[in-house]
Amino acid sequence: MENQLLTEFENAAANIPDSPLPLRAINFVLSLVSNPSTTDSSLAAILKTLTQSLQNPNHRHSHHRAILSILHLLARRHPHRRKDVINSIQSFSLLPSTSTRSYAEALSALLSLSATDAFNEPEFLSLVFRPCVSVRIWLLRNANSFAMRPSVLFTVLFGLTKDPYPNMRSAALDGLSGLCKCIVVEDKSLIQGCYFRAVELLFDTEDTVRCSAICAVSECGHSLVAANHEKSRSDWSDTLFVQLCSMVRDMSVKVRIQAFNSLGNVELVSKDLLLLTLSKKASPAMKEKNFPGQFTTKSSKLPASSAAFAFVNGLEDEFYEVRSSACRALQRLTILSADFAGEAIDLLVDVLNDDSLDVRLQALEAMHSMGMFDCLKVQEAHLKLFVSTLVDNDNLIRSAARRVVKITKLRTLTLFKMCIDGLVKNLELYPQDEADVFSVLFSLGKKHGKFVVNVIHGVSNLIEPSLGGKWSLDNARASSFMVLAISAPVSLERRICSIQPVMFSYAVTILGRISHGLTDNSSKRKSVVPHILRKVMRTC
Repeated sequence: MENQLLTEFENAAANIPDSPLPLRAINFVLSLVSNPSTTDSSLAAILKTLTQSLQNPNHRHSHHRAILSILHLLARRHPHRRKDVINSIQSFSLLPSTSTRSYAEALSALLSLSATDAFNEPEFLSLVFRPCVSVRIWLLRNANSFAMRPSVLFTVLFGLTKDPYPNMRSAALDGLSGLCKCIVVEDKSLIQGCYFRAVELLFDTEDTVRCSAICAVSECGHSLVAANHEKSRSDWSDTLFVQLCSMVRDMSVKVRIQAFNSLGNVELVSKDLLLLTLSKKASPAMKEKNFPGQFTTKSSKLPASSAAFAFVNGLEDEFYEVRSSACRALQRLTILSADFAGEAIDLLVDVLNDDSLDVRLQALEAMHSMGMFDCLKVQEAHLKLFVSTLVDNDNLIRSAARRVVKITKLRTLTLFKMCIDGLVKNLELYPQDEADVFSVLFSLGKKHGKFVVNVIHGVSNLIEPSLGGKWSLDNARASSFMVLAISAPVSLERRICSIQPVMFSYAVTILGRISHGLTDNSSKRKSVVPHILRKVMRTC
């Protein structure tokens, strides 16, 4: 069968030597190349025929592309022939008759075969200024594969940001962003020039260019921040922040999303600027403050008021993708200022009513992050709405809400009771959540021992068996309070507790379920079970 296919392929190729391979011949060779059992002699014959066809100057680019694809497949399926394939493609790329597009296709094939020795500065420069736009875009997207001096690449990319084609401007900006990430540019004036060039392109008519400009502004801005001393670093970081805030009201959804994504990456922002994003009112000092804008006569200054209401607008955007991106940015920025986090919680709690599941989850994730950094300060008004997420129809929402409750520090007994009631309702409506609910109850009890004692004394009648000596194992409320009751005495903060020892006798009836609820912390489970048993022995 192999010999028959090879013969038919060679005959089809020989019958029309100056014409492209017919479709039938291509099908034959694909069958042979795809088969891992094809003999090496057949592969050598195929490679020879394909190389001859590839080097025929009468063939068009579409034919070259098909041959290059087959050669690439041959190298992948038969690695021992990889070097021969690379030599064949390199020979083709050096021919004077090879068109620009075919040359780019050959480079792409070599790149996928990791033939890095074919990529150097002269090849890049010889192609990047040719008229074929698709080839130039490919070069910019793969510029990091060429062995080029950063200064040369920087200059080329900077110049191409003024290209008449939007896709070229976008690719050049993306290249500048990537370059700023991977190299350290010592010349601050060079970075500054790129930064302000990217700022100019924030007002480009094409949204793809504006998206790329935001990324370039962000990366060049971070490089400027890193290159300056402390005072200048703070000023440049604030400048970057305000510049990005100015783009969150763009007409394009993609641009607004990218603006918020970049805002979340800013690592240093003054408190007054952060607070301004949540309010329309600026402090007296901020009202008069301006930042460097474009280096043009039209807009040389950027007022601080450009940041006003940025996050409010983002969280109220009509597109859920923008709202979700705003939540992520807010999550990252809340760790920069406790005052900002305190104001942001008001907005995040409102977002819990959002129609989008993704946005609600992102808001809960932001609150969880705030709790991890000890900047989640909840009030009674917040908790009323937040507790409702514990009984949400969606399992992901309930789980995320419990994660937040688990790490929240509750300053008053009222707040503690509200959380406990929410968890009990969660268990009553969704028994399948029992293990996680028990785990959260136990963690809350350990951290709030005084509150636990107060609550248990008030509900002890719910935990005790009925007059007939029976106790319902399916009673969600009683089970929840029992887990809460045994959590306080094992607290590291409070070793003496006034919980009645008889409670531990009741806890034995659901010991397996309690243990299952503590699977997230094996050390916790190992300490709790013996503790309960010791307490039971003392009551006997």
